[in-house]
Amino acid sequence: MFGIVVIIGKDFFIPIIFGRSSVTLNQSFNSAPSMEMDLAKNYLAKIATNYGSFTIDLYEKNTPRNANNFAHLAKNGYYDRTKFHRMITDFLIQGGDRNTLNDNIADDGKGRAGYFIDDEVNWNSLSLSEDKKSQLTNLGYKSNDNLESKPLERYSLVMANNGPNTNSSQFFIVIAKADDPRISELNGRFTVIGKVISGTEILDKITAIEVEEPDSNAPRPSQEIRIENIEVYTR
Repeated sequence: MFGIVVIIGKDFFIPIIFGRSSVTLNQSFNSAPSMEMDLAKNYLAKIATNYGSFTIDLYEKNTPRNANNFAHLAKNGYYDRTKFHRMITDFLIQGGDRNTLNDNIADDGKGRAGYFIDDEVNWNSLSLSEDKKSQLTNLGYKSNDNLESKPLERYSLVMANNGPNTNSSQFFIVIAKADDPRISELNGRFTVIGKVISGTEILDKITAIEVEEPDSNAPRPSQEIRIENIEVYTR
């Protein structure tokens, strides 16, 4: 199946065609994808959900390997029909796990694509304090001075991880208000690969859904929030 995206409006977006592969329920890959993005171009991702669609500006120049990985998985249908399995009220919503396609909710949040992508974060460009840098270093994280990082903020698209250099397929979107102190706590640990630039009202509608087990580490939305597909294109 092939996807074609053409958007006509205030800005003119050049359509790009990606061949979409059909992946199996337990699809994983043996190695990280090669670089498929042209870093001279600007990439966007339209995420279609059962509640509506929103568009993300990908930070391919700031996080080339991680943005490329997200685009690669999207164009291969990896995220199709997966669910947002974790939602912390007024803070973040997390998805990108193909385990959500099966009937066993116990393994939701434990899936990955079969490989890891290293973090792409520059602590200096985030103006982190020396104490924060020391804390992150003690946890095994490192700064990459060859990149210019974007800070976490409301509507940031961020790679989820389970420690240093463990980015794979899962991601989260920040929904907290700008003055929420929890946002600054995450800066330096997570790779920000984009930001929602349109359709934020869809996210606001989604994040108004009540959650189950709100005091746990993995509160679940009480209603199914499903990614129908993700189309990546350039402008």
